[in-house]
Amino acid sequence: MVEHGAAPPERLSLHEDWVRPPIVREDLQARLRQLADRAVLKSKPVLDPSGILYFKDSSVTVSLTQCEMLAPLVAEYGEIVYRTELREILESSGASSSSNALDLHVMRLRRRLQLVGLAVRNVWGRGFVLEPV
Repeated sequence: MVEHGAAPPERLSLHEDWVRPPIVREDLQARLRQLADRAVLKSKPVLDPSGILYFKDSSVTVSLTQCEMLAPLVAEYGEIVYRTELREILESSGASSSSNALDLHVMRLRRRLQLVGLAVRNVWGRGFVLEPV
């Protein structure tokens, strides 16, 4: 809270905010929710429909096929995405959906994700998990 008549803070982090009293309780709660949402966005990857993946303070562009493959990995961040699901995505995009083709696409995706501090980890016999490096 900033005292009435005082200068507002000059530099704030993304996880800080300020208000002047008096403030309505509902307004304060809304601002707190917004700060919490910002913190979550910084800790989880966000995939833009235009093919840009944001994670923390970094971003990387990905191809259309990589974007389609990343969508379930980002949606299930930290959870297993099964190989069959990713193979179906490749098949629907018209690309080869063989096991070797999937592994090749994942290898290329791993290279792109290194730039933002993310990794695609194999879960033997099941699928893949997107997680921070």
